[in-house]
This record gives sequence, structure tokens and C-alpha cells, in this order.
Amino acid sequence: MSFTWSATFVVGATIKVSKGDKIILPQAALESIIQANISAPPPPPPELDPSYDPTSWEDHPQHNYNPFNATKSQELPSPLTFQIRNPANRLLTHGGVKEFSAKDGQVHLPEWMMNSLSLAPGDQVMVKYTALSKGTWAKFRPLSADYIEILDFRALLEAALRSNYTTLTRGEVLKVHQGTKEFGFVVEELKPDPGEAVCITDTDLEVDIEPLDTEMQDGPSTVNGDQKQNGVGSKFSRTNTDQALKIGFDAQGSVAVEEYQRWTVDIPNRTSGIQVTVQVDEPGDLDVLISTKSPVTLQDHIWANFDSLEPRTIVIPASDQDYSAQQNSQVLYIATYGRAPSTAAFGSSSSAAASSSTGTVNYSILVQYYDGDSTTSSPAIKHVVSKDEMPNKGAPGYQECTNCGSWIPERTMVLHSNFCHRNNVKCERCGEVMKKDELPNHFHCDHCDKHGHISEQKKHMEIYHGWYQCSCERFETASLPELALHRRTDCQDRFIICRYCFTLVQQGAPASNARDLIRGLSSHESYCGDRTIQCQKCSQMVSLKDVQVHAQHHEYQRQNQVTPQLCSNQNCVRSKSKNILGLCQLCFGPYWIPTEDPKNQKLIQRLARKYHTQLMQGCENSWCRNKYCATSRGSLEADGTKAATEMMGILKEAKIGATTTVAVEGGKTWLCVDEGTTRKRVMVELLFESMTGQYAIEWCVKALDAEKSDLEAAAQWLNQHAPRPSK
Repeated sequence: MSFTWSATFVVGATIKVSKGDKIILPQAALESIIQANISAPPPPPPELDPSYDPTSWEDHPQHNYNPFNATKSQELPSPLTFQIRNPANRLLTHGGVKEFSAKDGQVHLPEWMMNSLSLAPGDQVMVKYTALSKGTWAKFRPLSADYIEILDFRALLEAALRSNYTTLTRGEVLKVHQGTKEFGFVVEELKPDPGEAVCITDTDLEVDIEPLDTEMQDGPSTVNGDQKQNGVGSKFSRTNTDQALKIGFDAQGSVAVEEYQRWTVDIPNRTSGIQVTVQVDEPGDLDVLISTKSPVTLQDHIWANFDSLEPRTIVIPASDQDYSAQQNSQVLYIATYGRAPSTAAFGSSSSAAASSSTGTVNYSILVQYYDGDSTTSSPAIKHVVSKDEMPNKGAPGYQECTNCGSWIPERTMVLHSNFCHRNNVKCERCGEVMKKDELPNHFHCDHCDKHGHISEQKKHMEIYHGWYQCSCERFETASLPELALHRRTDCQDRFIICRYCFTLVQQGAPASNARDLIRGLSSHESYCGDRTIQCQKCSQMVSLKDVQVHAQHHEYQRQNQVTPQLCSNQNCVRSKSKNILGLCQLCFGPYWIPTEDPKNQKLIQRLARKYHTQLMQGCENSWCRNKYCATSRGSLEADGTKAATEMMGILKEAKIGATTTVAVEGGKTWLCVDEGTTRKRVMVELLFESMTGQYAIEWCVKALDAEKSDLEAAAQWLNQHAPRPSK
């Protein structure tokens, strides 16, 4: 009989109790609950059945009453589950308890529970202990159509329920998080009946999702639109679906300044690299960003090209680790970010540049397979010809120009030198030769070795020499590519798919112990992997992060099992015993002699007589399958000379020597056996043939013994327990 307890409390100030249904009660409540449990009468003994015969061997469930079990039932149940009711409007829900640390007379409830019960701080609420049955099945209905963004419904719900909830109440709204987004689900139905509320602790709960109507699914989902970080535009809209690209086909695009246009491309052949080429209509400018995850932004990308010169090319070789290791999806995500040119570039009018700063950037994009030299990396780097690579350098009849460094034929050197000094100028810092009117527009970065047209200077300084702080507030850098590298590697705010709960979570700080650090686990995975499951083979409780090692241990034990040793009698299937012939005890019985036989002469004589009798007369058993038995051969009369000759041949197979004192490995004997052993030998050979000889005959015998001569079950036993055949 369960105890009864209830009390009325004042709702305390709203605090962040938990994400689940756990409440905080005062210490006095725990004391009164313990007292109520102790005071509850023990369950009565079962009524006796007058038809039961106490002298019989039959076990009767009504006579299993044990007073000790009645005492154990007086222990405080776990977990404690409560009904929480608002007496003013009779609304109710259920929950567990987090701790007993509230002030006397007060209770702290989660914010969602206060909203569900229409409670405010200072209101009265009734809390009553209620023993709930273990839940077996639950159906949830999503509140919005964007629930289809969830990667794994059951994994997400299971993780949320396991971590935060003790009970489920029909009609309540369960809120779960994937990444930074929140999803709501209404608890529609529960089992077992009546299904108003169930306890979900230490139980296997089957979860079903009731899909929304088609109209709701087709409706637009509301997602936060614009965001701006560190002075770099990062606004994007997910209401527009990404456009699909086909490999080898040009596509035309148009992106507004300081906005993104996104593309997706399916790359089924990862044995080849890819090359992405973007041609921009002057005077516009844009950045090209590529990633294996969506959405792609300036802060979140893997490959990028920030050049302002034509064309924008990104080459991803097949050897690239991020590219080749993408196994869950074949899709790459490409984004173009529109930029306004800082100055009039390369002869374009200032009015055209001004119109581009407030308009759109038109471009074409092409994705192709790339099987070239893997040393070419992204972004594309202009190749500067060194002095050692100058054509015609040191060739007879050529002379080096003192101005541009080119090697010119000696007969035209005067003409070339006059023209070169009149029109060209050489940069003293980088050695680049250009026209004299281009020198004022030539710039050098004071922080790195970047040089080029002055139109690139503002963009270069912004991307590589600005100031950026990650949202985790633990990393800051001057380079936008370094920020993107941080956000996809060691950023604590980075979202990962947990390898143990299979939900999208923040990876958090690195693991706190060296063992998990070596495994490459994040803090969440280190905590989540400490949960245990029961091994199906040894019934041992194993932590999730040790499952693989534990399974490898079982595999090592399986592969290193000692092969069972069978009786050397080729017609027997029993285990070998320690005797000179390597026979089982039953087969060796007729050959055991009490007298000393140091040279094994008497043993050889007995075995020879047995063989000769088999070959001449047979065993006269219709089931015999011994190929050295006259009965098995069907020969009624046998020639004595031939039988003696054949006997000498098979006698040698026993490998008995004058100095042999123990059984010799590989010795074979051919003796007739009983009907049961013959039948089992036939089944062993059938199993051996059905497994196409993958497993040794000794393991086939052990499988039949383990599965009580069931051929189908024995085949399964071999696949699960016998050492795997070498390939």
C-alpha cells in the first residue's frame, strides 16, 4: 500500500530551476514525506487459496509472501513523483523533485510550469505525492511545421526526456532544443491506460510523432532574419531555398551588396577534387565561401576566396581532409557575399561603382571536377615569375634589361631599353614592373607581404587585419579566416552531433581528463559517454564511451579461442582424451591394458587385429559409415592379403612409434562407432558443408552441442561465437 502525502505551499520567486519538470521543495517537506512513508501500513499478506496443496511440488504465487519483502516496501520510493495543482482554477500537472533547499512554506517551479498552471509568485499551489505507473508509449504532436529541421526526432526527444524530465502529463507542451532553435511538442497520448500521466525514469519509452497537416507543413517557417557581428555583414534569410548547381554547367547569379546568395552542389564522386570558378560583372565585387554545413557565412566556412580580381577560383583537391571525410552527405554548400567596390577599379566609372554599392552584383558560377596537381590550393594565388624562371635567361645573344629584368635579344636592346624606361617603372619594394600611371594605385600592406591594386586595400585590411571576436567570447583575432577556423574546430559554441546521444549540441570546453582528451571528446561527449548500457554478451554494465573497446575485447577473445580437440577416430565427434592414440575415452576403452607396454607392441597388435576384423568381416551395423569397414563397403567376402596390405597403410596413420609416450598430433584412426555418434557425425558434416567450409569441423561439433543438434541455430552460433574465418 502506497503512502499518502500532500501539502500547500506558496510559489517562490521565479528562478531558473531546470529545463524539465523538477521542482524545489523545502527540507521540512522531505521530513514529512519520510514520516508519512514510515507510518503507512505494510501491504497485507495474500489471501490463502483453499484449493492449494502445501505437500505438492507446485509453486503457488500466493504463497510467496515474505515479511522481509514487506519491510523493504516501506523504503522511500524512487523517483518521487508529485501532482502539482493550482487550487484557484484546478489546473494540474506532474513533476519530480530536484532538491529540498527551498525556504519553509515555499516551492520553486519551472517557468513553463507556472505558465501552464497560471501561477505567479505569491500564489498558493498544492503538491501531492502520486505514484505513477512506468510509461511504455507516448505520442507527440509538433506545434509548428519547422520540426522537419530536426535531424533525429527520437534521439532529440530521448535526450531531452532523459536529462530533464521525470514525468509526462497529457496535454502539456514539451520544449526541446536543437542548436539555438527551440521546438515545441504537445503530449497527445500516453500508455499504459488511463494515460493521464506516467513516470519515464528507468523505463524504455516508445515515442511516436504525429505529423502536421499538409497545409501546415507547406506554410513558411519563421526564422530570425538579420544579424550583424563585428562590423561584418552576415544577414541572411532562410525563407529562400538554396539553389542547386550541376557539375559542369554554368549558372547565373545575382546577390545584393552585404547579403548572401546560397547554392548547393551534389558531389557523388569524392575520388576527384572540384574547382569552383566565379566570374563577376564589373565593377561589382564578392566573396566566395564553401562549407560542408549550412548556412555558410563569413564566420562559418571552410574554403574561401576573398580576391577582388578576376576570376574568383577555389580548388579543392580530392586529398583535402574536410572534403574527403564528408561521409554523411554528398552536398557542398556555396555562398556568395556581395561587396561594393571601395574605389573605381580598372577604368570603371565612379558613377557605376556608386550604383553598384547600393545595388546588386551579377556573376556566373561554374563547378567542375578537378584532377590536377593537388598542390594547387584555394584561394587561387597569382604566380609571380622569379628571376630564375625568366625565359631565355643566360642564352647566347640575349641581354638582361636593367629596368624590367627581362632577357632581350642584344640587337633590339637599345629600342627596348628606351621604350621600357619611358613607359614602365619597377616597384622598389616588391620588384613588380608596371606602367608609370599605375604606380600611384599600387599599394603594399604594412602588416604582411600583400601588394596589388589600391582597390583591394580596404577589403584586405578588413578581412585580414581587422578585429573579430567569436560569440564564445574566448577567442579574438585580426583575421576573418582564422575566426572561421576557430569556429569549426575548438570553439565552445560550435555545434556538433554527439556521438552518444546523436543530438545537435554545443561541444563546450575540452574534456577534463586526459583519457577523453586523447579520444577527442568534447565536454558534452565526455559527460554523455559516462552513461552505461548492458553488454548483450557478458551482461556487464559498460559506459558508452568504452563500448567500442569492450566490443574489441570480446572480439579478441573470440578470435583467440583454442580450437576444440576431437577424438582422432575420424568417425567420432567426442572430445579427445589424454592417451597414446588421441582417442576419446569411449573409443580408447577396448585398447587399454593393465600391463606395462613400454614399446607399444601390444597396443599396435590390438589395433591391427581390430582393423583386420573390420576389413574382413565388418561390424554388421547397418548405420556404419566407416570407409575401412566391410559392412559399410557392402563386401561380404574380403581377400585376406588385400585386407592385410590395406591394414598396414591405415595403421601407419595412427602414428604410433616404439618411443611414443603421448598422443601424436595429426594421428588418425578409423574405428566403427555407435548409431548415435554416426548420426551426429552426419549432422556435423552437413553443417560444415552448409557453411561452405568457413569454420573448422571442430567448431561445427561445438555449435551442435551448444544448440542441442539444431542445425539452423548451430549456424547462427558459429557466426556469433566461433573465430571469424581469415579472408
